[in-house]
Amino acid sequence: MPVRFKLSPALTLFSLLNISLLTLTIGCAANTREQQLALNISAPTAAEVTALLQEDNNDNNQTINISPEENILAINADMRYFVEEHVPAALSPRARLSYLLDSMIRPSQLGLSYDPGITLNATETFYAHRGNCLSLSSLFIALAREANLNAYYNEVTIPPSWDMISDNSLVFYKHINVLVDFGDDGQEVVDLSVDNYEYHYPQQRLSEQEAAAQHYNNRGAEFLNQGKNDEAMRYFRRALYLNPNAGHIWGNLGTLLRRYARNDDADIAFRQALTLNPNDQVAISNLSRLYRDLGKNDQATLLEKASEVFRKQNPFWHYSKAKSDFEQGDFSNALKSINQAIDLDSDEYRFYQFSALVLHRLGDVERAKKQAAKAARLKLKSN
Repeated sequence: MPVRFKLSPALTLFSLLNISLLTLTIGCAANTREQQLALNISAPTAAEVTALLQEDNNDNNQTINISPEENILAINADMRYFVEEHVPAALSPRARLSYLLDSMIRPSQLGLSYDPGITLNATETFYAHRGNCLSLSSLFIALAREANLNAYYNEVTIPPSWDMISDNSLVFYKHINVLVDFGDDGQEVVDLSVDNYEYHYPQQRLSEQEAAAQHYNNRGAEFLNQGKNDEAMRYFRRALYLNPNAGHIWGNLGTLLRRYARNDDADIAFRQALTLNPNDQVAISNLSRLYRDLGKNDQATLLEKASEVFRKQNPFWHYSKAKSDFEQGDFSNALKSINQAIDLDSDEYRFYQFSALVLHRLGDVERAKKQAAKAARLKLKSN
């Protein structure tokens, strides 16, 4: 898919691509210890957590050497020449930004393509001409800095969507794009991936170390999906070395540990994820499955009920259910579900867009027109 970029005035900051396996959620709501205690989930000890970041070597646990194997923003001579050739140094900063973007997406030049399944560093992305949002952002930052632009990772909170991938597994994505800071002349957000970014989404700046952790987490998830468990372990550990407070990475590690049938260790990893974010529905769902498999039915039931409450209170879960019903031809239930989503969030234009689609299929053309018009007004307002 050819890249279509967005350029917009920056608000506050935020963005990143993350894969958490087996179930899906968005981390919203308060990070309170009381909620964790209400679920009767105890935090693991520091010793238990440390042990998970060690690897076995001849039956002796030794701390893994996790100095990063690569600089994800590294630039070489070919990349420097590309910037020199396509971005005139004498131009103003905003003009240099325009020239750089044009040269990166123009098919006759770099011709970047968006590929959500590939995580690469800046140099690899330059030669591959494709990558996911993190890969494209890393390449853009590296080239922008070579063009004397102040560019940084920008993490965007995107509303969740429930997407089935296989055998009852679900995937949760976060998004990363780039913030370009022009000082007194303002800021711009550059998004080199698909149209899932809206300017009004909450945003925050992401440090290079946090971005590197996400890079290793994504690579770990890719290896996990390929069944290369030892490689996945190495990358998840490296990610956690760089960002030990990333609850979703602990959740991914827990999923991997279950593949090794290390259920006690998986329990620790999932509980650590919940220690960092008691409302992490990925960890809650995965831990409930683990407890169910281990025969800890009372604890599993408590977690399952908590997850069910979250889903029913989340408009995007109803939105996802509406889309599933629609795809199966059950338009009446699709309308009920999308109406529930609208009841929970009356400002999300996508709900009205989908409502219009369902109503049109049901033959209610007038109501469909009204919903479509409201969607258009809300989208215009959000921009």
